[in-house]
Amino acid sequence: MADQRHTGKARLYADIRRLLATLMQRDIADPRLVGLCITRLEAVHGGQQVRVLVHKPGKAEKEACIQALNQLAPHFMHELRRAMPKRRLPGLKFYWDESIEGAAHINSLLASLDYDHG
Repeated sequence: MADQRHTGKARLYADIRRLLATLMQRDIADPRLVGLCITRLEAVHGGQQVRVLVHKPGKAEKEACIQALNQLAPHFMHELRRAMPKRRLPGLKFYWDESIEGAAHINSLLASLDYDHG
């Protein structure tokens, strides 16, 4: 039974991610938000809320993007409820995914290492 609940949660989060990606492409006219990618979802507060981590390649105004997305969260929730009416949905909170930039920095450090192969 526990495995079915875990699979059900994973499916719910996959559906939320897919629908959010569609909504972000379809409903957002703000040019700062064009090209944003959802990198992952994390359940917080016992599944009562979903932390949506996003990233945009290149230079981006992180704070402005996150503020705009969090202002759009009620619209996203409304659309998610319409798409999944029989599900109890967690709240959404958007965050910038810093791990992408951290990984890029580590890769650049590794690439800059000069080591002898012999």
